[in-house]
Amino acid sequence: QLRSLLVLTALTAVSSFSSPALFASHQHIRPLLRSQNGAITIVGNAKGPEEGKKSMERPLGDNIVTKAIYSLEMMRVKASSETPSEENGNWDGEPREWAEQNSVAQRVSTISQIGPFASFKQWIADSIAGDYDVEQINARVDQHIAGAPVAMFSFTTCPFCLKAKSLLAEEMGVKPENVQVIECDEDPEGNAIRAVLGKRTGRTSMPSVWIRDQGYVGGCNDGPGLVPLMKQGELKGMLEKAGAYN
Repeated sequence: QLRSLLVLTALTAVSSFSSPALFASHQHIRPLLRSQNGAITIVGNAKGPEEGKKSMERPLGDNIVTKAIYSLEMMRVKASSETPSEENGNWDGEPREWAEQNSVAQRVSTISQIGPFASFKQWIADSIAGDYDVEQINARVDQHIAGAPVAMFSFTTCPFCLKAKSLLAEEMGVKPENVQVIECDEDPEGNAIRAVLGKRTGRTSMPSVWIRDQGYVGGCNDGPGLVPLMKQGELKGMLEKAGAYN
């Protein structure tokens, strides 16, 4: 079992990007909108995908690695994604049970965020991001974090992100307008944003959750994470202090 877990951890470090769309440069601009259930606000980029980026191309080696990772990720996501149905709320992302605290996926995620695995994941994130305007991306991240009581960086197919959004909206009763989300797999600057977040927090995993005046609080289950904070009775007070119920 330990050998299997280590192998799975290594594979996760290579293909831990929850949507193949993360690796694509989108030509559209994602506007401000509501999710279908009205639970969150999605914030899009007001600039085109090439604006603010350097023109220098990545070295050939980096491009080859990027394409290989992309191919692996496409196969992994396709093989693991659920089939949309009325029973699962038309969810077509990775299995929702992966987001449970005691799941194998959670154990792998925890291991992959420490030591050499974390460094390797950051290297992958940097490689995928390519060349970008560091000052501009950091400014955008800062603006997003300051823009609402709760700011989240997410993937649309990530079960951990889905659970985090549901927890805030349904279990904690946070008002929709007080949670803003950037879906990094649909945003033209999502690759660069994730690379910057990894350097700031030491974690490239999603979601990346920030609470106003209290900073980074991790993801869904770790870092410390929304679920542990809720179970410890700390999350509600943090949200109240941030004005999430105003």
